[in-house]
Amino acid sequence: MVINSECVFRDRCRYLNFQAADKVLAERDYLSKRVLELEAVMRLAEIKILGLQKELNGLKQEKATLLQELSQACRRPFKSNKKESVESPVKNKHGAPPGHRGATRKKPVKIDEYVDVYPRRCEHCGNEKITVYSACENHLVEDLAIRVKTTCFRHHYGYCPHCQKVIYTPAEVQEIPKSHIGPVARAVSGYLRYIGIPYRKTQKIFKNIFGLELSHPSLLGFDTKMGEQGAPLYERIKSLVRHSSVIHGDETGWRVDGVNHWLWSFTNKDVALYRIERSRGSKVVEETLGKHYGGVLISDFYAAYNKLEALAKQRCVGHLLAKIKKIQEKNKFPSDSIDGIFYQALKAALKQTIDVWNGYHEGTKIFKDLSEGKERAVSKIIELLLLPTEHKDVRCLRKRIIKYNHELFTFLENPKIEPTNNHAERQLRPNVIMRKITFGNRSDTGTRNHQVIMSIIQTSILNGIEPFNAYLSLVLNQNLLFTNQKTRAP
Repeated sequence: MVINSECVFRDRCRYLNFQAADKVLAERDYLSKRVLELEAVMRLAEIKILGLQKELNGLKQEKATLLQELSQACRRPFKSNKKESVESPVKNKHGAPPGHRGATRKKPVKIDEYVDVYPRRCEHCGNEKITVYSACENHLVEDLAIRVKTTCFRHHYGYCPHCQKVIYTPAEVQEIPKSHIGPVARAVSGYLRYIGIPYRKTQKIFKNIFGLELSHPSLLGFDTKMGEQGAPLYERIKSLVRHSSVIHGDETGWRVDGVNHWLWSFTNKDVALYRIERSRGSKVVEETLGKHYGGVLISDFYAAYNKLEALAKQRCVGHLLAKIKKIQEKNKFPSDSIDGIFYQALKAALKQTIDVWNGYHEGTKIFKDLSEGKERAVSKIIELLLLPTEHKDVRCLRKRIIKYNHELFTFLENPKIEPTNNHAERQLRPNVIMRKITFGNRSDTGTRNHQVIMSIIQTSILNGIEPFNAYLSLVLNQNLLFTNQKTRAP
């Protein structure tokens, strides 16, 4: 007897929701396999998520570091050069140091007006019967008297019996012929322009504060007139620069009616000359100083100064140190590598020469120390130039030092010469500030006015003349005496 064990409900099992058993078993095997695959994928995803989280944390730390470095870089120009201790940083206390003697404002010697203030009533009980004493307490207040002053110059005619002619004499001071605006207003407008206030804002200042209405073209006309009257003095400044014993040269970008130009600065401690030219070539240097300059030219490493024949030249050591720092920050040479040793030792040698020069002017060094400092620096630099290196930045810097080797330490031979070109850059600053506000000039007349007026004003400041007084002299066409200027024999 054969027993058939096969279920008769195999194709339609009531326990399987009336589905076939083979179909249900096949689905179970597929789903089990699929679950295993998804579990494997989940494990890989978890591993990848952990890696991304680690990378994200690293990026967050790097971002925080970069933000901190950026903040320090933004604040660095406004911080002092003093290095704070890393181990125990101590914040400097605000205010004057202990023991510093305070300064108070000097009392005015001349008093223009007296105002008597009497008590009218008692501030405690309100009694109005007050006995006034003769004694008083003085309270001096300095303030501005803002008003428009109108002056009428009455020109009287005269008769000369010898010539038999009628005489008409203009006023000797404080009168500008055929002009209804006086010299002080013109000088104030020029001074406001000098400190970087545009013409239209100057116009508002005159109207709202002084109560004097001036048009925008009038202010332009004032500058044009000052430029014309200052032309002879500008030529005199040119002559002083050409025959000076020391001159600093530098240049910066300028725009004339949207076209790129260059503003050149030739200056020393007593004179400042500005020229706005289309060219940035050596032709401008030769036209200003002559083909054979009999003094010492201090400049950066720009090639336009190379062709000029001078008594001596001094290249800016500060520019060379800045170049070294820039290359170090770019390449980040290890301190124990040949390139790292080259840059560190070169920077130390250059800074040592500046320290010796500063010590001489402070009285702690003598002239012999300058000569010895030069010998040490030259020997050290020669030793560094012989180091074997193939880095392109090192080769470039080495070529510059070899090319200008006779123009790096002139200041140690003649201590009156400065080791940097910082003076020329400081004299360019007023023009750079004005360039940010005005974006240059719009015409050739404006270009001439700017270079003439700025040359006269900056030269006046170097000679101890206040800018407003210099403008007033320009308006009145008076001669300015530059007493500090010392020139060599032509």
